[in-house]
Amino acid sequence: MKILVADDSKTNLAILINSLTQLGHEVITANNGIEAIKQFKKQRPDLVILDVVMEEMDGFECARRIREFNTDDWIPIIFLSGAVDDENISRGINAGGDDYLTKPFSDVTLAAKIKAMQRISDMRQQLCATTEKLSVLSSIDPVTSIYNRMEFDKKIIEKTDYTDQHKQLLALLFIDIDHFKRINDNLGHHVGDFILREVASRIASCIRVDDILARLGGDEFAIILPNIENPEKAGLVAQKIIETLKPPYKISGHEIFISCSIGIACLPSPETDFNTLMQKADIAMYHAKELGRNNYQFYTKELNEKHTQRMTLENALKEATEKQELFISYQPVFNLQSRKITGVESLLRWKHPEIGLVLPDTFIPLAEESGLITAIGEKLLEQVCLQGAQWQASGQHNFKLMANLSSRQLLQKNLPLILHRILEKTKLQPQMLELEITESTLMAHVIHSEKILMEIAKLGITISIDNFGTGYSSLGYLKNLPVRSLKIDKTFIRDLGVNQNANIIVKALIHLGLNLNLNVIAEGIENEEQYHFLIENGCPEGQGFYLSKPISAEAFATLLGQQEPATTA
Repeated sequence: MKILVADDSKTNLAILINSLTQLGHEVITANNGIEAIKQFKKQRPDLVILDVVMEEMDGFECARRIREFNTDDWIPIIFLSGAVDDENISRGINAGGDDYLTKPFSDVTLAAKIKAMQRISDMRQQLCATTEKLSVLSSIDPVTSIYNRMEFDKKIIEKTDYTDQHKQLLALLFIDIDHFKRINDNLGHHVGDFILREVASRIASCIRVDDILARLGGDEFAIILPNIENPEKAGLVAQKIIETLKPPYKISGHEIFISCSIGIACLPSPETDFNTLMQKADIAMYHAKELGRNNYQFYTKELNEKHTQRMTLENALKEATEKQELFISYQPVFNLQSRKITGVESLLRWKHPEIGLVLPDTFIPLAEESGLITAIGEKLLEQVCLQGAQWQASGQHNFKLMANLSSRQLLQKNLPLILHRILEKTKLQPQMLELEITESTLMAHVIHSEKILMEIAKLGITISIDNFGTGYSSLGYLKNLPVRSLKIDKTFIRDLGVNQNANIIVKALIHLGLNLNLNVIAEGIENEEQYHFLIENGCPEGQGFYLSKPISAEAFATLLGQQEPATTA
């Protein structure tokens, strides 16, 4: 190690230099605190040893000033003192120190202190490396290696602002693969993921270096074409993409043909910001599907009918809460080693009297955008807690009852009061309830989230972070929140055994969660290979179709009755 030693006593300094040199360390010396700060900035040592009592500037002040600019890598500091009492320990820690070395000291004690600091330094470096890796990965879609939805949202804001300022023309293309679900259903997700990667690669070959390509999720892609000459250029790009995707895709003896539907919206246009631009491109894309797929369409005023239909569905959703068309399914969470139930996630479903079963991917975003999610979410929570209280009354309560919180619900200032009222009304033990919040929702409103979650924790309710790994969380922030569990997003689990990067990411997320003393739950376990991978890498809990599909409350009660009581993690 490169060690900086500061002491205004030449005798003490000589002793330290001799001891550290014999231990094999490189030594940098300073005769006072001011010189120590200069040497620190110049040499960037691995460890600092400061004598507490020095003229001009004592060790405490020197450490405090070092910490003012040494915030990223946090190099350990050991104080050297003839005597250590409670006051000095407190002052040292507050100044940014990590340990004390009392004079006189033996070489054995000195070596032990240094080894301890080395371990701390190594752990911090590993954590920083993992954080940096996750930061990079958080902007990239793990399946296709292009930008993900979160990064796309940042880019579209940047590009539309720039376009507006510089009076340029920008086009947004929304691309959806036609009938992609059939590929996943008939050939499996591994074939589907291969197709997604190939599609992303072919689309990338059709655009310029400065254009932006992202996968928004599922089989949906988006392209930002900044600074184009005219809207017709966007049409030429769209047609080129359609033609490029036509040649067959060959995998595992199958020859698969792909087509796509593309919606295009442009800026500038009347009363259009980046949000309405995305809405218009989406509307145009669905219009392309209605016209038979395998084509592109520009957004026009005539497409308002599409928007009207969307409003009709929104009104139907409003009525659905009153007509009791919404219901809840329950998906168990298991201890992966024992296969015992440790929790159950409540999932909202909608059965429309005419349309039939409306998928959550359709009505949940609609509920979020319209603001209906707050009323629906509150009613869902009350229903879930009432069901949990019934299980509790029958003696079945040794598991976590999980319910999702939307971003809009988390923004409610009176959320803790709402939860308290629901618990009082239903008589559910608060320790049984666990609220799930997506990582992106949590980090979008950091200060507000922290305050609300602390108040919720005082009620006895626990918190889990859903879709972990798809966003980017400050590890220091997570560590200080009342979080019990991290739920690894199913997009990572789905690629286990197929994509080596997914294996690496999942291992890192498991170890990261466990090192933060948090429970880790894997979502979306669909096969035996994924299940055994998670067990081998120490993942405590999981859920997915391989273990159990979402079931009714009655079926879940029966499932509980078929096993010995499980212990919650």
